[in-house]
Amino acid sequence: MGTLGVVKHWSLVSARPQPTGSRHATLVVVLSVLAGIAVVGRVLSADPIAYGVPVWPFADTAEQAESRVMTSVASAARTSAANEGNLKKIPESVTATDVEVLRTRARHDGLAVWLLLRLEVPAVGTRCREVVVSGATPVEVNSRHVTC
Repeated sequence: MGTLGVVKHWSLVSARPQPTGSRHATLVVVLSVLAGIAVVGRVLSADPIAYGVPVWPFADTAEQAESRVMTSVASAARTSAANEGNLKKIPESVTATDVEVLRTRARHDGLAVWLLLRLEVPAVGTRCREVVVSGATPVEVNSRHVTC
């Protein structure tokens, strides 16, 4: 008779995906992203001016006004460094009606100047920032909020 009498039936078997496993993974990813966004938001709102994001929701009106004052300080420091060719005259150049230099310290090679500034921020009052002006060209201006 031969082999025609015995016919085998082959079928492809595939497992059905478990819906709880993929939902669980999606939930973990979404929660991780939300936690990451919350951490970044908290860090940025700690000192939005230093991180360069003086905008809502990270900065309030007072911090936006302080950012405007710090923008004028950074501009004066960069202009002074460009005109003088060094950083020695920066403490005098950043002093204005709303900015008072409380303390100055220069690095021995003249490539960095640390300043403690008291800022009179409109509609807020007095705030203090520690400012570091460093570099030759271009000049970098970085700051952080400190208590007065």
